[in-house]
Amino acid sequence: MIETLLNARLKTIAANVYPNVAPLNYKTPCVVYQNIDTETFNDLDGFADQRFVTFQLSISSPNFGEAKLLAHAVRNSLRDWREDGVSAVSWINEHAMVDDTTDTTLHRVLLFFKFFADE
Repeated sequence: MIETLLNARLKTIAANVYPNVAPLNYKTPCVVYQNIDTETFNDLDGFADQRFVTFQLSISSPNFGEAKLLAHAVRNSLRDWREDGVSAVSWINEHAMVDDTTDTTLHRVLLFFKFFADE
């Protein structure tokens, strides 16, 4: 459920949003998100209906300024996000880097968030 909600939320900010990996010939700027950790816990009835889920979001653009602006917009949108299915969001970290493994050099900003969300 969190993946569906996150995808919809990101699409309000960026036109090009991809789960797990960008397809061949993808458009930039883009946001690629990956679930990198899911932490379950038990309540009195067994497994709880909510989880801590950590996502890595990779923002890519050939222009560093554009990548940073999009990362800023994503961070601001997710940092205080609450709705049915998303109880709390914590911004963990941010890294900027250059990806020169493609035909065009891409500037990347990695954002890490932990969500407390419904299963």
